[in-house]
Amino acid sequence: MVVRMRLGKIVEGLKSKIKMGLRMRKRSSLSSSSSSSSSSSSSSYEKIEKSESMRFELRSRKAHKIIQETLQIADSPTSRTYAF
Repeated sequence: MVVRMRLGKIVEGLKSKIKMGLRMRKRSSLSSSSSSSSSSSSSSYEKIEKSESMRFELRSRKAHKIIQETLQIADSPTSRTYAF
């Protein structure tokens, strides 16, 4: 019986600590998000230059898209022409 009471007190203590931790985390995230939004608007934006791998990725995506469109037109039962 005494063990159950101690266990109950321990569980209640843990619950209250977890709730307090969540409240503190929620408050700190709210205050940091409001302060970060004001600081981000004042900071300058630096444009990132595209690397060769990024350019290659963009070209391959465009090529893949064109190939897919061409295959859809070629496989369609109606006669459509592809305008270049």
